[in-house]
Amino acid sequence: MDTQLSEQCKSRLYRLKFEAPLESVAFVLADSREAAWRIGKTVMAVLLGVGVQTIALQGILSFRELVRTGVSDDADMRIFEIVVAGRKVRQWAHAPYFLTDDATLLGKWAELRADLAADIAREALRRAR
Repeated sequence: MDTQLSEQCKSRLYRLKFEAPLESVAFVLADSREAAWRIGKTVMAVLLGVGVQTIALQGILSFRELVRTGVSDDADMRIFEIVVAGRKVRQWAHAPYFLTDDATLLGKWAELRADLAADIAREALRRAR
């Protein structure tokens, strides 16, 4: 598979990392970092049933920043990298919140999950031999 992210994602996507009340990741389309911050905090407060003041963000990165700092061969896949050590992804986003209905973003997520599942299956087969 080779899903390509939409131009809308490439120009308006932000990844938010939350640290409280729970550690999580969310993707949102917004016109600015400040707008992404407001949307993310508000929606997460509603989803979690807490006051917006209890939502703590660890960081907000734009699509361009994520691509620039990522390491995956597929530049669009870099948005899902959470921990990178050297030139290897050590942790991918797990169960992120998608605060958008952009089909290309959801397709890219499905592609990542399929790739990771295939890697697990290949490793199990290798061990079984």
